[in-house]
This record gives sequence, structure tokens and C-alpha cells, in this order.
Amino acid sequence: MSTETCARLDRYRGFRHVVRNLYAFELDPQQIQTLVEGLQPAMEQVSQELAAFAQFLERTAGEAKTI
Repeated sequence: MSTETCARLDRYRGFRHVVRNLYAFELDPQQIQTLVEGLQPAMEQVSQELAAFAQFLERTAGEAKTI
């Protein structure tokens, strides 16, 4: 994955950590709104990069068969 995608996903991972380890009253509503608004673009980016990686693996497997 690209550095940009990793950084984007890291924000969600960090939020998950806060949710699992702190009480709900300590959550920042503005941060939640920002994460919700960015979720669709983040998932589209992840999806595109995973599809590109899958294509790479398929090409690599095809090349290995011809060797």
C-alpha cells in the first residue's frame, strides 16, 4: 500500500484504539465527524490498491508458470 493510504488508515486504527481503551464520553465529536466523512474515499483508495496488488500477484503467478 502507498504511504498515503497507510497514513489514512492509521487515523482509523488510532481511533479504534481510543474507542477500545477509553470511555465513550472522552470521544471527540469533531474527530468522529472527520473520520466518517473520510471513510468512503479511504475505502475506495484501499480497494483500488488491493485490486492493483491482486493483479500484480496474478501476473507474477502467470510468469512463474512459464519458467
